[in-house]
Amino acid sequence: MILAILVLVQTTLASWSLARTFPYPSLSGLEIAIVTSFAILFSWISFSFWTAIAGFGVLWRKTKRLSVGDLPADAGDRPLRSRTAVLMPICNEEVDRVFAGVEASYRSLTDTRGLENFDFYILSDTGDPEKQVDEEIAWAQLSQAVEGFGRIFYRHRRNNVKRKSGNVADFLRRWGRNYDYMIVFDADSVMSGKTMVRLAAMMDDHPQAGIIQTAPTIVNRESVFARVQQFASRVYGPMFSASLRFWQLGESYYWGHNAILRVEAFLKHCGLPRLPGQPPLGGEVLSHDFVEAALMGRAGWEVWLADDLPGSYEESPPSLLDELKRDRRWCQGNLQHLRLLLGEGIRFGHRAIMAMGIMAYASSFFWAIFWPSVPLKWPSNL
Repeated sequence: MILAILVLVQTTLASWSLARTFPYPSLSGLEIAIVTSFAILFSWISFSFWTAIAGFGVLWRKTKRLSVGDLPADAGDRPLRSRTAVLMPICNEEVDRVFAGVEASYRSLTDTRGLENFDFYILSDTGDPEKQVDEEIAWAQLSQAVEGFGRIFYRHRRNNVKRKSGNVADFLRRWGRNYDYMIVFDADSVMSGKTMVRLAAMMDDHPQAGIIQTAPTIVNRESVFARVQQFASRVYGPMFSASLRFWQLGESYYWGHNAILRVEAFLKHCGLPRLPGQPPLGGEVLSHDFVEAALMGRAGWEVWLADDLPGSYEESPPSLLDELKRDRRWCQGNLQHLRLLLGEGIRFGHRAIMAMGIMAYASSFFWAIFWPSVPLKWPSNL
């Protein structure tokens, strides 16, 4: 409510200032349209501004109040009361990179006291037969190298239904009952063993937490474009994620990877339907992670962002073309949320997250109609 009031007051003052620049007291239809589009755009900027201010304040004061990341001093010494599956869904990925990430995470976990509480699953949707064989060979070599037979498993799914969300759902149907939690990776994810153990301990100590999302750091980039992305992530990322945690509290993001989820709650409440109609707004839900977080919240579970938890890593797209391909997917998925925004029982925080995702792409439309409508009056001496 505080955030909404701050944005509303600032947007009202800015819109009033713009309206005063028009020559007549009563506004024409075009002028009203200009002020309206300006108000929508300014509220988006105002929201980002106050979000950043909150993150700056949190980092400046080093406050952890209202954070799920705080654990008792003896949390690291207590044995875990749960079993956790670490899932890596893949589909036609670079085989060496995928299994190097699994190996790094597994070896890090062996240095902790929690290895016996974790199993790893590589869940393949790969359609290329040769690459599938390479995956099986790499799995056997990895399991032998780290003595991981019985703890590292490989499964190839024949029918690639619902992409990543269907891949995870297939795992849950087959083996979900064997685990209390699951840590979901992307193909480029790496996580330290200490972080995985801490996530499981956080879930043990917070029985109302359905999802705890880490804030992964971008690493291992080499191209100029990707290095810029990595630099921006390191500079702005901590303030951005701290601000999200401050505002969203237990109604936070789930980004689909580098997070731990409560298996029983996810199985019971987070099944995804097929949206009626044809793409782009119909068909399979693409930005499924936002929807799964909203469904978890609707069922009474909390979703937290552990912004101050280190040891969580990912990689960004190496080129602008790869970034645009991913962004196109995100655009379609986020715009699908127009049909889910007013869904029954969804918490306000998750509605706001969906609205933010929609506005991330809809703002381009409002900029496109706003700028041509603004009259430019050049000085006569130019």
